[in-house]
Amino acid sequence: MASLPSYQEAVSVDWLRLVAPYISPRDYAALCRVNRHFWDIYEPFQEPDLLLTVLGLGWLLNSVFGQLGRMRPETRCLARVFDVRLAGGVYSFNMGRNPNNSLGEAVKNLPNLTCFLIDGRQDLNPAEFLHTERHVLLLSMADCPIPLPTKFVSYECLSGLAYLDISGTPGSVRPFLQRDLLPELRVLKIRSKEVDDTAFEAFATQFGTRLWSLDLGSNKLTDHALEFLGARCLFPTDLRSDAHFDVEGRLEFGRVTPDYGGWIRIIESPWSGSFDHPERHLVDAPSYDPHDTLPQEDQLKRLDGRGPIQSDSADGVCRGLLGEDPYFASASFQSSRGLTHLNLSDNQISSLGIRKLLTLGRGHLQQLSCDSMPLVPPSKATARAWPRTAKLYGYLFVHTLRPVLSSNLRAVRLHHSVVTQIPTLEIDGLSTMARLYSAETSILPRSQMAFPQALVPDTNPRLTSLTLTRIPRRSCGPLISILINFLKLLSTQERIISDAQSRRGPCTLAGLRHLRLEFEPDPYEEGFSMAEDLDAEELLNSGDKGFSFFDDEVQQQLPRPSSVIGRTLNSSLPVQIRPEDESVRHEPEYLSADVSLDEQLTKVQVWIGPKVSGNPVVGEYRRLVLEHHIRDHIGPATPEQTLAGIPPSALVFHTAWCMAIMPPTIETPTRSDLEAMKDVLVELKRFRLDGRAKYLELQREYGSRRVPPGSPHGFWLGRLEVSTLEAMPQSRPGQYWR
Repeated sequence: MASLPSYQEAVSVDWLRLVAPYISPRDYAALCRVNRHFWDIYEPFQEPDLLLTVLGLGWLLNSVFGQLGRMRPETRCLARVFDVRLAGGVYSFNMGRNPNNSLGEAVKNLPNLTCFLIDGRQDLNPAEFLHTERHVLLLSMADCPIPLPTKFVSYECLSGLAYLDISGTPGSVRPFLQRDLLPELRVLKIRSKEVDDTAFEAFATQFGTRLWSLDLGSNKLTDHALEFLGARCLFPTDLRSDAHFDVEGRLEFGRVTPDYGGWIRIIESPWSGSFDHPERHLVDAPSYDPHDTLPQEDQLKRLDGRGPIQSDSADGVCRGLLGEDPYFASASFQSSRGLTHLNLSDNQISSLGIRKLLTLGRGHLQQLSCDSMPLVPPSKATARAWPRTAKLYGYLFVHTLRPVLSSNLRAVRLHHSVVTQIPTLEIDGLSTMARLYSAETSILPRSQMAFPQALVPDTNPRLTSLTLTRIPRRSCGPLISILINFLKLLSTQERIISDAQSRRGPCTLAGLRHLRLEFEPDPYEEGFSMAEDLDAEELLNSGDKGFSFFDDEVQQQLPRPSSVIGRTLNSSLPVQIRPEDESVRHEPEYLSADVSLDEQLTKVQVWIGPKVSGNPVVGEYRRLVLEHHIRDHIGPATPEQTLAGIPPSALVFHTAWCMAIMPPTIETPTRSDLEAMKDVLVELKRFRLDGRAKYLELQREYGSRRVPPGSPHGFWLGRLEVSTLEAMPQSRPGQYWR
């Protein structure tokens, strides 16, 4: 139940109804056979989902097609959910008659049927069977191939719709942009609907803060769309405050620019920058303000970090709407104070866009998913600076996940580089194995110089779930070490929280309890051929130690037309330095730049680094600014950049700084280097088995006593999930990997 029983309920004579939610569902049928009084109480608690209750017996299918008339009205009133998502391989609704007509008649005989889940069904059309006077609360029809008519969204039965999933269905989203339609909609999933920035602008204007969950995965959105999302879909109240300065630091707000967003600087306390304050694992204490006149439950403040996350899945929302969620009342699923759950995976949004979103979020986002993003947004300047086919994917702005900025963030799904600091490298001319090796050996050291701070469990102790995506299956060592160290830190956090708990002490946070690792296919299973790389024998005999992105001298001998890397070299030559830039080279470490601040053009001094620096990232950053004129996304230095050596009060060209982690030269791996790469999953499994063996041995020693988490066994007791993708069918024989 969502709340404890009232005093009147606790002292009532009819205690059977009070204990009903705590009885095992398998016992309801037996209790219903005791007498009529027991039947009246316990029959409503039997599974209301028709499919889950009776699909195995075939009763659902028979009842839908003609058997409903034989049931008692009381029994028909119990059906509230129609779920045929799992019925595809069991039964076909196409029996020589129109299944939608039969289902429409069945819906009329089930007066309380308000939730419909027909994902993937090819023979059911809600536009035909949802002609009903009652209000439908939930409709999930993802990947249904039948197009909906334009007038479907204006059906009277949908006026009270709270959950809608039309992902992957044919047709445009424009019919859903009509004014005053779907006023009660709170959860919307529109994956793979070709939504671009223009369509989303109209979308954000139409729905505003009515939605608390929005799934925009696999569309055509760019960073520009996030401006509309932040301004119109997030509640205007700022949940961030200075009340937790000692533990988290505080924010200093500045001006606003069009591309970067608000200039926000984190002012650190003596503890906040190192994430080691003794009270970092305590829940927020209740705050009292003598000037507040509203009841405390009506005040909009950040969550204390202890409760669970409200589910936005079809099953979770269905349970919530039916009043079966044990933590949240039904009304919370039908009310909204702006977006709290957001999925932006598989779009064209860059890491700078996600950074901007979390800055604009005002602390409201609780669940964020963006499985992969380009490190920088595409532009003409970046295209000239990098080879045309070279791309880096990842997210390195760890400070945006801290509670001082993302106050309510509890569940995150991001590219693995947020923890590993290893971006995904894509470039023609190198096979997958070679790209993985180069990312660890050539790019990782530079990303650690540019962004020295990676995500650790105590970066945000309020996080309870973390999913890392696009993790390579093969590693030459660093990736394995980083992931194992992260698991060790999880065990350490678990021990610290356990030691802080006491019967009379303050409540503690749960910490990170769920870690999911999503791996890419194993390159060894894909059978890569040397055909996609340089000729192996020529490479081994030439003495070539690698290739350069940014050679300053034109090659005397043109490469072979068949050499893909040779072509990328030509595209990576720097542009000619203009005369006025020669004088800039002799100026101090700052460059004057024009920027629109609060819609007024203003000159600011932006740090570009010294002319001579021992940090190769700083030197590359200066070169990108001066030679390639990459001078956008001007904003304050982040905590990671301050650790890298940038003055704390300086402004930075953030696009150029991100691009500086790409090395001028990538060392070409040898055959022995690639053959020595290990399976990351195997190494993680070995580490977990060793830790579990130590934990079980301690359990035997402790007997009936509880084995404390952490040292000496170091086995993390949280939930670890692993997801692997199958390799593509082999189309080429396996040869030498490069």
